[in-house]
This record gives sequence, C-alpha cells and structure tokens, in this order.
Amino acid sequence: MHDAAPLHYKIAHELRDGLKKGQWKAGDLFPTDKQLMEKYSVSSTTVRRAIYELVKEGWLDRKPGKGTFVKGEMVETLKRLTGFFEEIKAKGMVPSAKLVKVVEVELTDELLEEVPELKDFDETRLFLIRKIQQMNDIPVVYLDSYWPYEIGLELSKHDLTSRGMYEILQSSLGISLEKADQIISASIADEVVAKALNISVGTPILVMSRTVFSGENALEVSINKYRADMYSYRVQLDSSVSMGDEGLVIETSNF
Repeated sequence: MHDAAPLHYKIAHELRDGLKKGQWKAGDLFPTDKQLMEKYSVSSTTVRRAIYELVKEGWLDRKPGKGTFVKGEMVETLKRLTGFFEEIKAKGMVPSAKLVKVVEVELTDELLEEVPELKDFDETRLFLIRKIQQMNDIPVVYLDSYWPYEIGLELSKHDLTSRGMYEILQSSLGISLEKADQIISASIADEVVAKALNISVGTPILVMSRTVFSGENALEVSINKYRADMYSYRVQLDSSVSMGDEGLVIETSNF
C-alpha cells in the first residue's frame, strides 16, 4: 500500500484482506470501533471512515444498538450463465449442497400454477432436484431445479453435494448450456425456507426464476431463493446497447 494513501484507506485495505482470507466469517460480530481505535492507534473518525468503506462494498452491516456484523460478499454478474458452484469457487470459497428431494414429478395444473415457468417444457414428466446450496458450510440458497425426466435422472446418478449440476451437465453428459431467461424479485422467507437457510420467518430474500435453454429447448427451470444478507447481483450496463437488447423485464402487479 502506498504511504501517501489516507490512513482510513490503509485500515480498510487491511481489514478487507482479513475478510477475504476468512479471518471473520459471515454472521460474525466484527471488532468494535473502540477495539479498532486501540489496535491502530487512530481516532474514531478514521475508524468510522474505514468501516464505511467496507459497509459500502457489502462486506459489513451496521446494526444500530447491536454492532457491526460480517455480511460477506457474493456477487453474480449477469454477463455469463454460471451455476452456484462456479460462482463460489471463483470467489475462492468452498461450495457444497445438501440434498432435500430428488424425485419424478408430473406437470399438473396445480404445479403449473405454482411454477408458471414450467410451461416452457414440452413434456409433462419432469424431474425435481431440491437442494440447499452452501458457501463454506453456510446455507445460502434454497433451490428447486426442474429438468426433463431423462436428464434429471442422469444428473441424480452423480454426486450433487460436491459438484455443480451445470458442470456435470457439460463435462459428464456432454450437454451445452446456451442461454437463459431469468427474473429477479424480492420476497420473504416462509417457515420452510427460513429453517433451511437458518434465518427468521419473514426475513427478506431474493428470488431468481431462471429458464435455461439448449438450442430452443428448455433444459432447466429453477427457482432460487437466496439469503438477501449474503447475496447480491451486479449488472453492468452499456450505453451503446438498447434496453431491448439487454432483455430487461419490468413487471408490475395490481394489489
């Protein structure tokens, strides 16, 4: 770090480095301002500026009256079609998953009403893989992943707790992923999701509905429910690309 850099910038850099190396884990109580003032022999203003930088970047979360907590950083760019395992490995962390359900399902009217995205499938015999996706053993995503029956059955023969389904699909089954449509919205955790993600009922979550295509055929429909305190999306916008080309969808609802 250059000696001319502001003191709060140097402190933020050192603390950020510790967060990246896992010195503090997501959910941990971060050192207090007083502790940091004593450690670095600086004023409260300098410490607050350093902490502000880390809060702004998404590493920390200030909770009045409770303290500062490690939020962790998990950002997916929407430039590429990637799976959870690939994203987490790219961050230098360890992905894993707990299997909740691996079953054949029929595309009934009731299921279609619950998951309207399933209309993109040409068949009514589907395969559901339900998982709790984890980062460094911390639950992050509650996933319902629907596949054409034969493909889902093949996926179920592999270790889905330590390998990503997209990686299995491409490297072991020789099936390519070409494009995806997805919509991201906000919701709150019900009792099932809250228990799976170790959060309170009613906690805000992000819901990402994604349909993956191979050619013109729907390959997967997934409903991903993310802990909003540990996951965010970054979208890069190019002024030379029209909104239609970006594929931005704004939905409105009548209440």
